[in-house]
Amino acid sequence: MPHDIQPEFDYRTGRSTFICHGATGRGHWEACAKLNRLRASRIKEAIRDYPPGESVSRDGWLASFKRRAGYLEVPLIDLAGLGFVENDAECMSSRILGNIGIGREASAWVDRENSSVYKLFDVKMDAEDKYSIGLMLQIAGSVDEVEVLQLPAHLDHLLEKLCVLHEAGACPTEIAGLSEDGKYLIAKQPRCKAYEDLDQDRQEAIRQMKAVSPKGSYGGNEIWVFCVDSRFWLLSDLHKGNIRRLPAGEPTVIDALIGELPEHYLRHHPKLADAAQMAFQWVQTGTKPEDNPFANVSDDDL
Repeated sequence: MPHDIQPEFDYRTGRSTFICHGATGRGHWEACAKLNRLRASRIKEAIRDYPPGESVSRDGWLASFKRRAGYLEVPLIDLAGLGFVENDAECMSSRILGNIGIGREASAWVDRENSSVYKLFDVKMDAEDKYSIGLMLQIAGSVDEVEVLQLPAHLDHLLEKLCVLHEAGACPTEIAGLSEDGKYLIAKQPRCKAYEDLDQDRQEAIRQMKAVSPKGSYGGNEIWVFCVDSRFWLLSDLHKGNIRRLPAGEPTVIDALIGELPEHYLRHHPKLADAAQMAFQWVQTGTKPEDNPFANVSDDDL
C-alpha cells in the first residue's frame, strides 16, 4: 500500500475507513481489499464456536462473544452511532440515516451528508446452529446436465462474497464490522446513482467485473464466470435493483449472488472451461479475448 494512502476516521462507526465521501481511488480500493480480508478472517474466528444454545443465556453468550471479539480486534459498532433505535417489534429506524431499501439479505441506509450507504445484514441462527444469511450459488449435476442452484448461505459465505465482489471490480464495498450485540454484519459502500439504461448499464457493469457468459443452459439462471486471484466464480441475480452507477458515473454491480466454480467442472465441462479461460485472460491482459464461435465444435463438423 502506498505510504500516502491512509484511512480516514468514520465517526458514524467509530472505525477507520477507506470509503470516504463517495470516492474510492485505486490506492484506497486496494487498501480496502486488504482491510476486508483482515476483518473477514477475524469476524469468522470471533463468531466460530460461540452459537447461543439452550444451556447458555443470551447475556452469557454476549459476554463471551465480546471478549473474543475484543481479543481478535473485531470492530464492534454501536448502532446508536448510526442513529438507530429498535422498537418492541424489532423494526429499526435511524435518526441520522435514511432507509433506501430492504432486501433479501440486508437493509440499506444512506448517509447523505457523507455520500455513503451502510448495509445491515441480519445474522440469524438456522436449525444447524449456523449463522444463516441470504443465498449463494452452487453448481450441481453431471457435466452433461449442469444446473446452478440458489441455496441458503451462511456468514462465512457472505463475508467471502463481500471480499470477492470488491476485488473483482464491482461496487467498492468495505466490511465495517459487527454490531455490538452480534445481530448484524455491517458493510459500507459509496452512495450510488440510479442506472440510466438498464441493459446498457448492466452490460458495462459486467464488463467492469471482467465476467464472461458461458454458452449453454444452466437450469434457468443467467450466469457469468469471473476470476479473482486465479479462483473462478459464478455470478448471477443481476436484476435492476443490483445495478447502479458510481458517483463518478460508471455503471456498477452493487450486489449479486456468487458461488465458487469447482475444478471438476472446469476439467470436464468445455463451455464453462472456455468462459473461465476467457475471464482469466481478461484479468491478466486487461483486454477481453475474442470469442471463438467454433469452440467446442469438432473438426469433423466444420
